[in-house]
This record gives sequence, C-alpha cells and structure tokens, in this order.
Amino acid sequence: MSGATGLPSTLVRGIEQLEPMPVTAQRLVALMQGEDVALARIAELVEFDQPIAASVLRLARSWAHAGSRPPETVRDAVLRVGTVPLLNLVLGEYLTRLRTAAPLYDLSEDDLWAHAAASQLAVRALMQECPSANLPAVAATAALLHDIGKLVMTRCLSASVDTIVRHAKEHSITFVEAEQELFGVNHAVVGAAIAVEWHFPDVVTDAIARHHDSHLGTSTPVLDAVVIANMVAKNIGVGLGAEGFNLAVDSECVHRLGLDFTRFARVCLQTDTWLRELRAQNATPVKNVSPRR
Repeated sequence: MSGATGLPSTLVRGIEQLEPMPVTAQRLVALMQGEDVALARIAELVEFDQPIAASVLRLARSWAHAGSRPPETVRDAVLRVGTVPLLNLVLGEYLTRLRTAAPLYDLSEDDLWAHAAASQLAVRALMQECPSANLPAVAATAALLHDIGKLVMTRCLSASVDTIVRHAKEHSITFVEAEQELFGVNHAVVGAAIAVEWHFPDVVTDAIARHHDSHLGTSTPVLDAVVIANMVAKNIGVGLGAEGFNLAVDSECVHRLGLDFTRFARVCLQTDTWLRELRAQNATPVKNVSPRR
C-alpha cells in the first residue's frame, strides 16, 4: 500500500485490516477528487442507510431558510446538503461504529470518538467565529479524522501507555515525540497513511500528518484549523488521555486564523454546547426512515 511506505509491517497490516470505509464515503471522496460520480447515485445509497438517512434529513431541515420548503425525501436532503457535509456525516457514523478503547493513549471507548466529534465541531465553530479565515468545508473532515491513526496504533502495538509517559518525562519531550522515539512512528503519520489509502485530498492528508508539528513552516487553513480544533477539544476536557497538554503547537496558527483569547473562548464554549447536543441526539433512538422516491 503506497500510503504506508516506511511504516513497520505490523502497522501496515493494521491499516489493511481496518474496517473498510463505507461505500458512500468512498463515492463522496471520489466526487471531491473530481471523478465522475453522480450525487443522485450517492443519494440512492444513503436512502438505505437509516442512521445516515435520518441524520442528513435532520441536517438539511435545520438548514432550511425561513420561507423555504424543507426537504421531504432523503434524495432532496442529500442534494441540498452537498458533498463534504454529507461525507462528514457518513464518516461520523463510521467512527461511531468503530468506537473502541485506546489503552495505549489512556482513552476510553467514548473518549476517542468524542475527541474526533469535538474537533469537527470546533472547526464549525471556527468558521462561525473567524469568517475572514475562509476555512474550506473539508477542514471539518480533516479534524474528524486527525487522530484515526490511534486506532491502528493501539490495535497493533503491545507497549503500555506508562512506557510512553515515562519516556516523555525522562527526556523532557512531548508525548508524540516519545511515540516517535519508541516506535519509529507516531499516530499522526499512521493517520496520514490511512488517509492516503482512502484517497482523501492531499490537504486532508497533510493536516492529519502535521497536526502535532511544533514548527509548521508552510501551512494551510485546513492544517491551522485542525491544530486549533485539537486544542479546543482538549480545553473542554474531551479526549485528554495520557497525552493531556504535553504537546507543542505552532502559535502562528492562531494569528493566521485571526483568533484572540476572546474568540478562542467563544469557540470552546460553542463546541462544548454542540457536543452536549450531539451526545443527547445520539442517546435518542433513531426513528425508522423509509426511503421516498
């Protein structure tokens, strides 16, 4: 697999054995890459995936402007929502199904999912708070997936989290640097390999690969957004795990996005509010959604 060049064979196998990305997501990624895939055909797939169908209808109806008619069918909702928001919904459901504990990072079954969800919501809050940053919609996709490498790392490596924490403390380095020194790779690199394997746009792969780099040099709005979204999620206490705040952040991200303390605080508050709403929504049984043509 080309995306895993240089990775230990154990991790390459772990990526290959990761549950396949849903067909709907694959078609959406292909559409993002400019391939000839009809959104109407994707809508047909969504119609028979009840959790996704319910979510896309709910999202499309929430977006309906005053005086406009809310979509009545799944197909209408898919066409109204568009490619990237729909991809994020599908990937969110995928990560929900993959919920698992990550003891290598001292993360519970809920922690890893919640951190991904909070990071995605944080990008949405950044878009609202910093419109001049012109963040592309795909930044939320990158934020949602930025720690997916942890799934493979925790499945494939037998080391204990105490080993990483102790190494980081003894050598006065960050948690991710300790990962790199102990294993020859870190979860960001593994996550980027997964993104390549799944044919995500380069800007998404780059953001996953470099979200822990302390000096970004040349950056992109997507990378800056993922770096800050990760910090927002941690600041509201979601997905801290063993790493906690033992990480390095390029402070230029803040300036490039046009953030100050007050705006950052509002982003944190909004993210926390939306995450609470998402948890409540997920706790509510999904009603049966019959496809309508």
